[in-house]
Amino acid sequence: MSSEATGYTILDRYRSIASKLKKRFLRKPNEAEAAEGFISLGHHCESEELPQYAAMSWLAAARCEGSLSHPVSETSLLVRAGRQFLKAGNDDLDIGCISVSSESLQAGLACHNHASSRYPEDSLLALGLNLEIIEYLKRIECTESLEVYLNNALELSKGTAEAHLHCLDLLASYYISTGECVSGVHTYQKIASILQNSYLNGHTCELLLKCEVNSVFLLLILRPSPHNISADFAKILEKYTWGDQNDETLQACRMTERLFILLQSLVTSCQSRSTTNLVEIEADFWPYLSTEQKDLLRILVKTYYY
Repeated sequence: MSSEATGYTILDRYRSIASKLKKRFLRKPNEAEAAEGFISLGHHCESEELPQYAAMSWLAAARCEGSLSHPVSETSLLVRAGRQFLKAGNDDLDIGCISVSSESLQAGLACHNHASSRYPEDSLLALGLNLEIIEYLKRIECTESLEVYLNNALELSKGTAEAHLHCLDLLASYYISTGECVSGVHTYQKIASILQNSYLNGHTCELLLKCEVNSVFLLLILRPSPHNISADFAKILEKYTWGDQNDETLQACRMTERLFILLQSLVTSCQSRSTTNLVEIEADFWPYLSTEQKDLLRILVKTYYY
């Protein structure tokens, strides 16, 4: 059966179920029966890999559950509808069918936002929904709404230290992707400040090291001079200018001597505007960097060469 024919069959079923919601003389709409029908249709559409129709069915079921004053079921169905709308949008992108108005994306975000508003303010479920949307927006490279959801996640994560650090790290990566170097450094320094007042383990030491390395790269991209750099930012670079390997931050993040020497060489070369050995330094850095850091260092080297 063709997808078009399947669509007509599903729409016929949808209309048949929706007819149970019409008001008739001396007869109330059967919300419960309609909800069951829409849920069954949603399962069917998901099994047939028809996310747009599945989303419409889950959303209709959510409205029925809302009318029946079943907030838990309503919220669960809204989340399911949102995920299917987003899947439909992603499928369209995969085949190159790009919608100018992004109907599926907007419908998916609306469902998630509605569901998120139903959770208590301190609920980790609301935070989880925001993080789910953030990952989706990053995957489809939709930056227009990304910062809004990152800031929402930051607010929702304030009561959980580990989640809050994760959200700050995501925000810093967002600033890197949009070229907002100053905001990126500020965010990494905020993470470092939190970590320096906390118990450090393997994971948090790695995060602190990431903050240090990325802050140095971002500051050097800005090509600072003694006259246009703040005291806080200057302090980050001074430890490499003066070779202060005993700095408290470097001790806390367990920076190796090799990495310290590479950063020192990089800072010295950039501050002296000596670009002859930057490519060689970049190659030496490679084994110590993540993909994001390699991209950042590539931008840095190009900044001083061109």
